[in-house]
Amino acid sequence: MPREPRVLDLPSMKALSHPLRSQLFNELAAHGPATATSLAAKVGESTGSTSYHLRQLERLGFIEEVEGRGNGRERWWRRVPVAVHSGGTDGPQSAAGIAAARLLASNSNEFSEQMIREFIARDQETMSPGWRDAADLSVAILRLTPAELRELMDAVHGVIESFRDRHVLDDASDPDTSRVFIRTAAVPIFDDERDDDRRDGQDGS
Repeated sequence: MPREPRVLDLPSMKALSHPLRSQLFNELAAHGPATATSLAAKVGESTGSTSYHLRQLERLGFIEEVEGRGNGRERWWRRVPVAVHSGGTDGPQSAAGIAAARLLASNSNEFSEQMIREFIARDQETMSPGWRDAADLSVAILRLTPAELRELMDAVHGVIESFRDRHVLDDASDPDTSRVFIRTAAVPIFDDERDDDRRDGQDGS
């Protein structure tokens, strides 16, 4: 069953838009369970700092402790497997809400760019032929109505959801599987006066 995405309220958006919390959240999403110590080494912060911000993320329901792993001195954390987003027009529409949503989008884009840069920088000869051929970086430019764009993205997300439960995300026992980063970005292109005029007309209607 597809998991209902979590639409963030303003306090949650503000908390997640904190640069270090966003980085820790994305590290757990990309690389799986980790401790405050291992995350501190990755992000260049002290263990005390990462521990504090991990507890804040836990308090807000973004991450959770991995049961049965670790000990009293060291806790393992993982991301709660639910998509989160600012809600668009269903999210907070105050100036503070829009600013927080913009910062969240910026942090998400930086994370996406980082994942792509790491892939490009990797020595392609070290990848197996299967992964090298399966990986894809592509761009498509279409002309669509807003309703058609929504239809397209609903279909894309439906396909992604149909694959989600084939494997347990944090189970690395099958050597043929790997965590896979999938990026979908679907935004209108406003690049000429006609588009600007159309938006002005909609705003004034």
